Amino acid sequence: MFFKKSQLAISLAFTLGLVGCGGDDKASVAEPVAEPVAESVVVNADPVKVDPVEVNTISLTGKVIDGYVSGAIVWLDIDGDGIFDEQTEPSVVSEESGNYSFNFTEEQALCVPYSTMYVDVPVGAIDEDLGEVTQAYQMSFPPSIEALTDEDIRNISPLTTVIWEQLSLQLQKSGNNNLSCDALKENIELLANLQSEITNVMQNLVAHYNLSTEQIYSDFIATNDSDAYDRAQAIVKGLKAAYKFKQELDAQFPDAEEVRAVIYQDTAKDAEYGFENAWYRDKVIFAGTEFFHEQVKLKNTDELDKIDFILTQLQSIDTPWGEESLNGKLRVRDDVYINVDRTYRCSSIENVSFEKSNVRYSVDNTSPSVNFPTADECVSSNLDTPFERGFSISYTESGSFYQTDFAFREENADFQTLSDWVNVKDKAADLDTQDLVTVLAAMPYKFDDETSIDASFWRKYKTTDNVRIIKTIEGQWFRETRREDGTTLYECGENGVDWGPCE
Repeated sequence: MFFKKSQLAISLAFTLGLVGCGGDDKASVAEPVAEPVAESVVVNADPVKVDPVEVNTISLTGKVIDGYVSGAIVWLDIDGDGIFDEQTEPSVVSEESGNYSFNFTEEQALCVPYSTMYVDVPVGAIDEDLGEVTQAYQMSFPPSIEALTDEDIRNISPLTTVIWEQLSLQLQKSGNNNLSCDALKENIELLANLQSEITNVMQNLVAHYNLSTEQIYSDFIATNDSDAYDRAQAIVKGLKAAYKFKQELDAQFPDAEEVRAVIYQDTAKDAEYGFENAWYRDKVIFAGTEFFHEQVKLKNTDELDKIDFILTQLQSIDTPWGEESLNGKLRVRDDVYINVDRTYRCSSIENVSFEKSNVRYSVDNTSPSVNFPTADECVSSNLDTPFERGFSISYTESGSFYQTDFAFREENADFQTLSDWVNVKDKAADLDTQDLVTVLAAMPYKFDDETSIDASFWRKYKTTDNVRIIKTIEGQWFRETRREDGTTLYECGENGVDWGPCE
């Protein structure tokens, strides 16, 4: 994404260039005419003076931002190999306030939308916030797939670097390693894949940081955007460690469909777990029918590569269940969570779901938690006597998606309902799916139903376009509105009509 200062300027530049160069209109060019001379006279005519060909250039300006960084090398990776070639790839050095400016030839300008722009920050460069740089690092700005216009502004920061890091890893996973300018210009399918990946990565980052796309690409120092600035400062350290860790995971799980690694700071987690300015790492692996998610607190070292505490581990396996026509699925998940005293509790959850008449039904059983001194010892698989049971129904009606979840514990009347639907892995042939349909149909599952059921928990969801409304057993109402810039507006209420900020 660029910030456009002038959409017209490039058109004018090209127009002026065409006028200067001429075309097939020979009347516009004066041909030199030689005067006849006598044979006995030798004439040494002055050579015809020809003005040098004027090369039209297109400018691109921007800033190098961590704090503002001067003395950094900004270069365009035209061949897509991630290595700076001084002979063929244009470069400039950032100056005061992080400013840099390119004057691209028309040929180079055509490659800007398809090429990653890198910033090499060497030892000795000056960060206006932190002083002289003592550890070299690199930042980047991903291909934009937007035509370059004269005087576009491109700010390169830790926030844009995260975009390219995530984007390049996704593209590598899909086998799209050749991201040279020529390859992208000539391969429409590859270009479409890149555009799709850019959209997906941006949506994930906007959701993760709750910063708009505009904030991520902006000069957040000039706009005094403290949220974006603080995120950028933390990202610099975290993205380096995450990139290294991701490479290790890729080598460890070469056949996984997706591997994610994020290292970050989070004040909400600090409050939840009682830490201060801690670093957290999320690891997510999708490999066939298996899923693994681990969240840890890291030791605050320079490398951020050592685990201090495991906070959460979730591991699940999906298998088909029941008749194929019902699209049935069984998921068994093992959970591990840290306790306040730094011991661990673990439990297992089974969930079986199927679809009838465009309605999805499911039942889940959660085993009692078992405590162990360490996460490695934590194992629980007792699903015959569940601690909690849940029933869920989801469907689409009048353009809205609805889902209702009920949970029951031993003190609730419906806890023993469908008592044979426990430890269901090998029971598909013995259980009648219509029994679950009948039970759920008798519950007040409709969004507007009066809900006085004896349950330990219930929650209802209604999603229409970009708005989701949630109401709970406690009488609370929540509204989540997905805004055009990708961020989410969270509101609370007591009646589903009047909304205000959540406390």
